[in-house]
Amino acid sequence: EALAFTRWLTDYMKTNGCLAEGWGVVLPSEAEWEKAARGGDGRTYPWGDKLTPNHANYDQTGTNTTSAVGCFAQGASPYGIEEMSGNVWEWTRSIWADYPYDASDGRERLDASDDASRVLRGGSFGNDDQDVRCGARLAPNPNLRLSLIGFRVILSPFTSGL
Repeated sequence: EALAFTRWLTDYMKTNGCLAEGWGVVLPSEAEWEKAARGGDGRTYPWGDKLTPNHANYDQTGTNTTSAVGCFAQGASPYGIEEMSGNVWEWTRSIWADYPYDASDGRERLDASDDASRVLRGGSFGNDDQDVRCGARLAPNPNLRLSLIGFRVILSPFTSGL
């Protein structure tokens, strides 16, 4: 459904002149998500290596629900992206496969079965410090519906048309 939403939003934005030709709204790949969260220095969390309730919405924050993006400004990634850890697990477009990441192994096939497990990253408001690390990942059934799962979209000049 998240992939279907990105296709719909791409079409909508193009129809209304809000998106240049050759660009699309997509889910990030797992590698894109991790780079946006971790940066290039191998940090544990998007903001560094120490976690406090001022950095992210996770179990120690005590909210027990989602929060508006921007509530944890101390938790921004090296690129200024907020809420990469905590709040909700985020779908990526990548199919679950072992690490290290290898884009040539078929994990980036958008035409894979609707039942193919895709990767969740980021942890949620209900998770502990281990699950909100940049390296934490899950691969649930893609039909799973929980309040602690969401997605973020990116604009990309590289669209497959799928």
